Amino acid sequence: MRFLIGCFILLSSSVVAAETVQWRGYDIHYTTFNSLLIPQEVAQAHNIVRSKYRIVTNVSILKDGNPSPATVTGINTNLLNQLFTMEFDEVTEKSAIYYLSNQLIDEKDSLRFTIQVMPSGETDAYELQFTRQY
Repeated sequence: MRFLIGCFILLSSSVVAAETVQWRGYDIHYTTFNSLLIPQEVAQAHNIVRSKYRIVTNVSILKDGNPSPATVTGINTNLLNQLFTMEFDEVTEKSAIYYLSNQLIDEKDSLRFTIQVMPSGETDAYELQFTRQY
């Protein structure tokens, strides 16, 4: 079942415009998408709540093409400047590590994300900032 989430996230990432930044030799991939895009059996296996009012944020880190473990934390704010703490769960597979956060959103909302990514062995974190409209 774990393999299914990797296949799904790779597939969905191309559909929902995954982005990548380079930092200190790491490739940090990130994307957000509506939780209904995840098949029910995959969501159940990873405790992801599916709803038209929930999104999933996916972050993965690669170094030299290999998955790199990291500490991932974050917040986001909506149009009303309400602050939400993001809880990331690590999903480890044979050839990938994903950090997933599942959260509620309001219909037609705009969220500003600030996510700290600190790969294992690093003393500094990369601050990832982006905005998404739903």
